[in-house]
Amino acid sequence: MPSDTTKKRPMGLKARAASSKKARGQEELTEAGAQVVNDFEEEDTATVMLKNDNDEDANEMDELESIFQSALELELTSPERAFALLRGTIHESDRMLRVHDQGEEAEELEARFYYIYGSALFSITKIAADELESQQREYLELAQLRLEQAKAAMAGSEPFAWRVHAGLGKIALELLAENDDEEENDALAANGGALSSLDRAIDILAKDEEDAAAQTEALTLVDLTLSLADSRRLTDRISGKLVSWSEAKLDMLEAGWAKLADSSDRAEEIKHLRARALWLHASVLLEQQDEETGEVPDKDEVLRLLNDANRLLDDAKSGDALLLRGEIQINLGNLQEDKREQEELYKLAVDTFKLAQANGDLPEHFEQFIDDFENDGSDDESEE
Repeated sequence: MPSDTTKKRPMGLKARAASSKKARGQEELTEAGAQVVNDFEEEDTATVMLKNDNDEDANEMDELESIFQSALELELTSPERAFALLRGTIHESDRMLRVHDQGEEAEELEARFYYIYGSALFSITKIAADELESQQREYLELAQLRLEQAKAAMAGSEPFAWRVHAGLGKIALELLAENDDEEENDALAANGGALSSLDRAIDILAKDEEDAAAQTEALTLVDLTLSLADSRRLTDRISGKLVSWSEAKLDMLEAGWAKLADSSDRAEEIKHLRARALWLHASVLLEQQDEETGEVPDKDEVLRLLNDANRLLDDAKSGDALLLRGEIQINLGNLQEDKREQEELYKLAVDTFKLAQANGDLPEHFEQFIDDFENDGSDDESEE
């Protein structure tokens, strides 16, 4: 029996104060024997506990990181379980911070703690966007604060350093999209905001030119930025800034990776992202089309942008790249004055969408385009 002076390491990471009477199952979190006990019949009654039976040297920080990493691994396959783990991470982080703040002459909390805490806050807003809608901004701002604290505490060589900068950039982008003040958005997009944070993250990732995983992460950040520019949540001017920034990052990354022998996957992805940027530039002009006359401002420039984007996707294989190419071909068809040239481009779009369809599901509006085109063609033939 342990003596009264024996220190007991906290065992619980509770998602809420209510305890559960019976655990329903266990899942291994680490090879060292850390396990999570989940007893949630409903998401709101989730209890998350971490036990480490095999590693006597494990500390709270290691356990906290194990839970957080497990949550990230479950985000796509089991969002409910990921949500429970993230909520547990946040509650335990808050407890650890309060214990630290109440102590006297305590050591400063390490950068890793603030990185985990801030990242968990941001991740939970993505998994449970509907549930947290009314608190979305509050969560984002607290996540931003914690990651800023991580940034301030970093020595610079931490393996998660790029993730801290990337997290700050992503949060700033989300705040950018939620804000109606265009002047404030300019500040968020520029110095000290989204783009400068993403710059730093990509600079770190680009240092190791032979790290395929780092290359993928860098391109994912560019893709995320283009996705926001394409989301219609921003003004055309702010979206244009994001697109131009993305193009500059692609120039930098492509120059650094050009000498790699095995860079075919990255080369295709860069072409896809470049084509997407060109298409977004063209889309801004297309949206200014006169509804009565059908006139498009700078039509020659729009055609140049779309043709350049289409050529970049000549060898497209992925579903997303094929869908983009098909949409570009429709745009090109819409701009043709010659009926035959228009029909040829629409036929190319149909063929492209069918290739994408063979790779997976095709969005309903593209399926409708195929049906309309083929049915119209059948009607024309029957009339002849």
